[in-house]
Amino acid sequence: MITDKRKILIEWAYRTRDGKPNPKSMAHQIILEGVLKDFGWGVEERNELLKNLQEDSPGVWVGMTKDGNKRYFKDKESLQRALKRGSVTPADKKDDDEVDRDAGKPKDTDFFDRGLDKEKEDEPRGDKEEPEEKGVVAGAPNEGDNQVKNDMFKYGYKGYEKATGSKPAPGGAGSAFNEIMSGEGVHILEENSDMTEEELARQLYERSKDTKLGEEQKSTVGIGKKDTPDDIENSDLWSKCLVSARSAKKKFERTQTRVKRLQEDGKFGEPQKTSTFYGAQSSIDAQVRMVENANKVLLPNGQEVKKEDAIAFIQAGGGGMNPSDTATFVEDDNGNLLIQFHSDKTTTNDIQDNSTLIQEGENYKDYIEQSNLSNQNKEEANNIVDDYSNQISEIEENYNDQATPIARRLTELPIEDQIQVIEDDAGTIRENIDVAIFGKGGKLKKQFEDYLPAGKNPEDLTLQEKYEMIRKLVSDGKGKGNETKVVNKVGLGLQKKDSSIEGIDVKKNLSEQREKVVSLQRERINKLDELEQGLGTKMEANEASRAFHLSMMDYPPKNYEEGNISSIMGTALDVNMGGNIVDGEVLRECLGVENTKEFKGEFELEESDELQYDKQGNVTGKRVFTYVVDKEGRRTKIGYKTYRSKSGAAGKTNNTMSYSLEMQKCFKSKN
Repeated sequence: MITDKRKILIEWAYRTRDGKPNPKSMAHQIILEGVLKDFGWGVEERNELLKNLQEDSPGVWVGMTKDGNKRYFKDKESLQRALKRGSVTPADKKDDDEVDRDAGKPKDTDFFDRGLDKEKEDEPRGDKEEPEEKGVVAGAPNEGDNQVKNDMFKYGYKGYEKATGSKPAPGGAGSAFNEIMSGEGVHILEENSDMTEEELARQLYERSKDTKLGEEQKSTVGIGKKDTPDDIENSDLWSKCLVSARSAKKKFERTQTRVKRLQEDGKFGEPQKTSTFYGAQSSIDAQVRMVENANKVLLPNGQEVKKEDAIAFIQAGGGGMNPSDTATFVEDDNGNLLIQFHSDKTTTNDIQDNSTLIQEGENYKDYIEQSNLSNQNKEEANNIVDDYSNQISEIEENYNDQATPIARRLTELPIEDQIQVIEDDAGTIRENIDVAIFGKGGKLKKQFEDYLPAGKNPEDLTLQEKYEMIRKLVSDGKGKGNETKVVNKVGLGLQKKDSSIEGIDVKKNLSEQREKVVSLQRERINKLDELEQGLGTKMEANEASRAFHLSMMDYPPKNYEEGNISSIMGTALDVNMGGNIVDGEVLRECLGVENTKEFKGEFELEESDELQYDKQGNVTGKRVFTYVVDKEGRRTKIGYKTYRSKSGAAGKTNNTMSYSLEMQKCFKSKN
């Protein structure tokens, strides 16, 4: 086990992108853990050191609570007020007016600081110090999740993982932009709450227009060039800034209203700091630290939530129990913390939920287990679900095999035409090629070693050589993932240019199989209905309730229950669709039901499912509509579930849930 601090520091610096490791950065701490592991440190030793680093104060002034915990304050005045009230005592033996700004700083980080200083002394210096790089997000990089947000803008969504070694939050470039900038807009509005929507959008635009993430933005549905001011050059980016500004204003207004109501009830003091969080792992970690350091943790309705429950809910972020991808926390001068969570969408037309057919089957089994069915019927229902899941899996496991005959057919056709398809592609074929051969680490994958041209270094491969390696591997029946994507995309591109070429259209080859897969979903519902009347339909009602977060309708009268983590969602979550807020009240009004029990009792699944086709008539998926039918027989179309691949022609079938136009119009009318 290597314990030489200088050696550890040098290796840590070498592995960070700029050679300047930051002990407070979660991304850099992850890199450090890898260094320690390589240097022979055991799990306990690594965890102890990282724990010490993570305990560094998020503020600069610290006091001690009666139970011996540290409380952090943003400035000396806030600490002084708490000292006078007696809610904290000085963190050390100094007089109240001389509280040490560094009190509570873990000594374990000192060797990193000293090592960094020594390294800098050894480096050649110019006449001027290099200025600190300014990030898009305001605030110190080591506060909250500011570092991950700034890195996202610097490297873009596509380049983030390669540059930082950490995964971004689920989604894409558009969702990352909206989630981060709607939070940043909240902080801008704190300084000037009277800003108009356009004024706020302009500030967001100026901050992001020269960033990598800004360059990755595409236009938002419903916002076009007609909505873009004449002096704005990038209308695509402007559309995202406008959406983020709308979302930010709603987050800010709702936060101010909630704080005021809590203050009137005597449950919240003077707000000291508002923190907004993105959905990456370091963001979740930062939320957990704030909860751990809080005096009391409060929900928007004023209920105090147990810290263990709040932490469990935060750590479940992005899942069914907690579908949020951003959060807004407010801390008062007593150390109390108001927590709020948001599921951010850019428009009301956005997909609300996404899963696979197999996962849908597992959800069915959970509902069956919680049902009032007899044990025998539960067993039979589970067997039906498993049978259809197995049929679906068997068909979809063969999708990749369809690329093998296509690759062999392509070897018979002119290579020049295929390379031209790749060069003309405005999509991701080039990216698919590089990821297929090198992965995200940049090293030649083992399966391609036998396909490397003789005497050729991997880094010197031409585009044609890389493509031919992939084509040969797929021809040998070894293709998966990105390898089959490349072959299928080239085949489709070539077929589009010359429809007379046979044997290269993967969509045509898969059409019959895709139709069978999406039809199995309806068969599964019918089989369950045969076992017990309405059982299959009840399964779909549960799926709709889960996907559209309809449990929010049950709060109030329901409240948070200690130990029931999911009850936090009903009280603290809202869906923010580009400034259109959907919560329990809005759902009740638009659906015409009072709660999920009433919803499930009046739920209807339309029998006339719609198969979806491409321009050539190949089946690509299916759409299923869901309704609520009230006591007078009026039908309210809730939305629809779409079954289709999200990862190319040979990708496995996903199902997505989206609101109907009728519901979207209702949501907009309530905002």
